[in-house]
Amino acid sequence: MLPAWRRYMKRQRQIQPAMLAVAAVLFGAGLAVVTEGRSSTSLVQDLSPVEFAVTQLSDTVHFVEPRPGLAGNLVVSTGDDGILLVDSDMMPLTDRIKAAVAEIQSGAIDFMVNTHYHYDHAGGNAGFGLGSVIMAHESIRRRLMEGREAGARFRDTPTPLEALPVVTFEDGVTLHWNGERVDVIHTPNPSHTDGDTVIFFRDSNVIHTGDQYVNLGGFPYIDRDVGGSALGLRDNIADVLAMIDDETRVIPGHGPLATKADLESYHDQVAVSIAHIEDAKRSGQTLEEIQSAGLPERFAEFTGFQPESAWIQYVFASLED
Repeated sequence: MLPAWRRYMKRQRQIQPAMLAVAAVLFGAGLAVVTEGRSSTSLVQDLSPVEFAVTQLSDTVHFVEPRPGLAGNLVVSTGDDGILLVDSDMMPLTDRIKAAVAEIQSGAIDFMVNTHYHYDHAGGNAGFGLGSVIMAHESIRRRLMEGREAGARFRDTPTPLEALPVVTFEDGVTLHWNGERVDVIHTPNPSHTDGDTVIFFRDSNVIHTGDQYVNLGGFPYIDRDVGGSALGLRDNIADVLAMIDDETRVIPGHGPLATKADLESYHDQVAVSIAHIEDAKRSGQTLEEIQSAGLPERFAEFTGFQPESAWIQYVFASLED
């Protein structure tokens, strides 16, 4: 059987060129500021086809997956205490997200937790902030207040007050919600960004990793503009692996539902590639020489998200921190 990420990419092959274009612009030279089929850059990302598929993972926890996968994965906890939502995606999707949540349980969304500040995960905050308590790491609030959307790209106008988290934390916070312990954990090392947070629904045994894990069969993006680090991502994923067990359902920032084994494979690819680049750098090779030589053959198909040359650049720079 094909790995889950391969089945996912095969299912979405008709929109893969658009996904890769989005990745190139968002995580390369710049950021596309998305509206319904409009952009402030040359890239137009049409969100009109996006719908949300809901998968129940426990009595209280549901995986809400955007299809096609042009936005971030969401998690919803529902029950007697109310509704908790992980991430807000992008403003044009707000009504569709609310409709998907309403199919699970009616009522206001009480809490929202952001995994990181990027526009495809926290860009829809303003659509929820007047009725929901937004919670996030302190650096996520700081980046949003700066008007930052991803990397070196900024909003054209100030971030609305209703989009800002009103409850912030440094190391983490625990919610006792809908009959279970929900640990909101700031992973300790700069990684995908400087504020990456995982949300672990302990009794349901479900964890949302944010974009520290993107299950698209490729290397992750490292936001160097805010101090992100490939080495920190490697170490944070090792910490997450130590938290979970073989039965844990792992929700990545993008891509299909995963398992601990999938996350272990991803961590292995990240760690081995870092070791290879570190050895080459220690031997005196320049960034350009390492990029020209490329990574070993085992990584030939691990290109579902970030190009190999970009990953080498992230690692090389992280090794100099």
